Amino acid sequence: MEEIRNPSQVLNFLRLPVKIDYQVIETYLRKKLTGEYISKTDKDGNVSNYAEIHSIALEKSYKEGYDIAVQVKFKTLTTIFKNKEGLIELYAALELDKTEQQLRVLDFKLNGTSTNWLFNNAIASIANTFMHDKIKNKMKFDLRSEIEKKLPVINEKMEDPMEVSNGIYISGNLQSFLVEAIQFEESHMLVFVDFEGAIGVDVKKLNF
Repeated sequence: MEEIRNPSQVLNFLRLPVKIDYQVIETYLRKKLTGEYISKTDKDGNVSNYAEIHSIALEKSYKEGYDIAVQVKFKTLTTIFKNKEGLIELYAALELDKTEQQLRVLDFKLNGTSTNWLFNNAIASIANTFMHDKIKNKMKFDLRSEIEKKLPVINEKMEDPMEVSNGIYISGNLQSFLVEAIQFEESHMLVFVDFEGAIGVDVKKLNF
């Protein structure tokens, strides 16, 4: 049998589920989108501002085929509907870009709500403009940066053997990672990450 003299230097893999609350993504989107103008640029380069985004709310979607539901509140800036408040409901199906390690919009459905028929049509126009000019460009969640924040915390905990099951401990240092899959739960996402590093398992008790 081949002998490994220094097991602590052998790189191996560990898959861990990383929990990311929807509130984390909501905060991320608010920073990127609140105060943004919903606008359109004509062929001459003139920009027309239709509305200003005031707030973003996000939760799990219960519509079949969609992963999350996003509510976008805005205030209109047009002459006809000056300072009227509107709401766009966005249902989005998301995909994982493993190369870029980003979570982004694959498909979507939009609803605009108001009691005024003419204003509803204006909302529909604003929603479409908003979707194409803002959402697909800005509604990307950089998983790499979030996981990188977790690495020092995990490594600090793994400096001393960490019990993962009754009588079974792991220790070591995680060096690199790759997001492999995402699962959408009630209040959070579970991001399954493959970590590479020098990881050891210490079995102190066996229960069969």
